Amino acid sequence: MKFTIYFFKIKLFLTRILCYEKPYRVVLTKYLSLIFKSFRPHYESILYEACLEAKKLGINHVSALELGVAQGNGIVALEKYKKKIEKVLNIKIDIYGFDMGSGMPEIVIPEDLPFYWKQGQYKTDKEHLARNTNSKIFYGRIKDTVDEFIKIKPKTISCIFFDMDLYSSTLDFLNQIPKLADYLLPRVLCYFDDLYTVYNYNGQCNGELKAIDDFNKQDLGYKLSYSIDHIHSFKFPLAKSTILTIHSFKHKLYNKYIGREDDENIVLKSKKYDFKLLE
Repeated sequence: MKFTIYFFKIKLFLTRILCYEKPYRVVLTKYLSLIFKSFRPHYESILYEACLEAKKLGINHVSALELGVAQGNGIVALEKYKKKIEKVLNIKIDIYGFDMGSGMPEIVIPEDLPFYWKQGQYKTDKEHLARNTNSKIFYGRIKDTVDEFIKIKPKTISCIFFDMDLYSSTLDFLNQIPKLADYLLPRVLCYFDDLYTVYNYNGQCNGELKAIDDFNKQDLGYKLSYSIDHIHSFKFPLAKSTILTIHSFKHKLYNKYIGREDDENIVLKSKKYDFKLLE
């Protein structure tokens, strides 16, 4: 019996590997990110692109937020990447984290997946985090800590990393976006860590995806939007399908032109197009 079970699992594993739709190098990169918790190439690329957008708008000091800090692996990664990006782009980056500190809250409503998450998961070791990071962490429920964050008058928010897992917590933050109007880029890159779970439990009826949908149904002057998947899209490793953008349509800089200035390279007589990979 044990041999039969073992053989079945091996066969199932090999079938999944052979039928996997993505290149195996993607699998390897994802595996490395799971083994080395602060290896997050998607965090680096998102932070870089967000800062590049800020620079195009004439902004030289920005903030990046992580919602759901847990043991601090994301904050550690962001602090590591920010040092390089600050030098490359000549920009200043402040990192902020938000977390309950006590782990997951009590989970009651079905949209929060109580069969998958439970109260107390991902509790933060505050002392350990304080010793190993330099970023300011706001502890408490997100609907309360946003007001504390606003009091410090943060620099322009360039990107947000959502890892709160729950529908309710995610929507609690999104509903406060209007409060942050004075502190947002006109377009804010957002990474959502839990649009997908390994068991395919998440969907439009629950979790982060439902929070996004419910937020977009409101007439707040802001919309969270996907970009379509395209062959040219290579800038966000491990995160291409989990990145959305908050569009602040009433932002004073929303219509400011930040496109290419080298139009002479795309006229009919030109023999080549100067395509820049990192812009």
